[in-house]
Amino acid sequence: SILVMPLLAAMKTRVGRRLGDNLVLADAAVTRVCVLLSVSTLAGLLLYMLTGAAWIDPVAGFIIAAFAIWEGKEAWEGELVEADKDLRDRVFGYYDDSEQG
Repeated sequence: SILVMPLLAAMKTRVGRRLGDNLVLADAAVTRVCVLLSVSTLAGLLLYMLTGAAWIDPVAGFIIAAFAIWEGKEAWEGELVEADKDLRDRVFGYYDDSEQG
């Protein structure tokens, strides 16, 4: 997971941007969270093995939660921007050929 998922996340991000697809970009964000989960789990296990400090696991969990909230906020804001553009287009009949890929 630590080796393959960063590459997969980068590829999903590139495809999502090229297609202008927020769902693919959101999936890329989930994949990045998966990478963070894998790295933090491995780091937590190694640190626990070396130090015996039981508090390391909850700290890693809080870091992951903060990152997941940040990614979720970013994805949500992207969806709202697209929803506002779609509403504007429907209400005002706006169409711009330059927005088409």
